[in-house]
Amino acid sequence: LPACTLETDDGEPVNPTGAGNAYSGALSALLGTGSSLLEAATIATGVGAAVCEYEQLPPWTWEVLDRIYSGSNEVKESLTSRSSL
Repeated sequence: LPACTLETDDGEPVNPTGAGNAYSGALSALLGTGSSLLEAATIATGVGAAVCEYEQLPPWTWEVLDRIYSGSNEVKESLTSRSSL
């Protein structure tokens, strides 16, 4: 899967610590609740990106949840445009 764009001032991670664990946890939880692999992986990519955008763990606010949603949609759109080539 492609990565989603980081929403930081310079587009670089603030602190990537824990992003892989967050991705794995989200992927496992989503697969465990019946999501398709594609749906789970795109959402998990948004979770991993959100974790990279904060010095510590991100606050679990509506703003962060919207960020995860937008990251997931960015990955889905990227996959769709690649498959139409």
